[in-house]
Amino acid sequence: MSKSPQSLASAQAIAEVMMHIGHIADSMGYTQGLKPSQWTALRYFARANDSQRTVSAFADFHATTRGAASQMVEVLVTKELLTRVPVPEDRRVVQLHPTEKALALLEYDPLKDFAAVIAALPGPEQFQLADLLTRVLKGLLSKRA
Repeated sequence: MSKSPQSLASAQAIAEVMMHIGHIADSMGYTQGLKPSQWTALRYFARANDSQRTVSAFADFHATTRGAASQMVEVLVTKELLTRVPVPEDRRVVQLHPTEKALALLEYDPLKDFAAVIAALPGPEQFQLADLLTRVLKGLLSKRA
C-alpha cells in the first residue's frame, strides 16, 4: 500500500522543518568562542559519571571516531575547559573533568534558549514531542546501521 502524495509532501515538509530547527540550533552554538560540537563535549563531560569521562566513551556518545573525539578534547584542554585526571587503579585510563572555567561557561550554554522554547509548551505537548522525536531518531539510527 503506497502513501498518498499529500502524506509524502507533508512528511517532506516536516523533515524540512526539522532540518531547519537543527540548523538554527546548531548556529546558536557558535558563541563564547566555542563551536557546537565543543558545547556538546562540555555538556557531556559535565554530566557524565566518572567511568564515562573518557575519550572513548565520548566518541561513542557523539557517534564519532576516537581520533576526532581526541582532537576535540585536546582543543578543550588547551582552552582550559577540561583537565585530564589519571585513574590511580588503572594507569591506562585518563578521565576528563570540566574545569571551573567550563562550569561557569556552561551557565551561558546556548542550548538553554532552545530548551526554554520547549519548556514553554504545555506538559502533555512536551511529552508528545519527546515521544515522537525519539521515534524519529530511532528510525534514522536504524537506517544508519
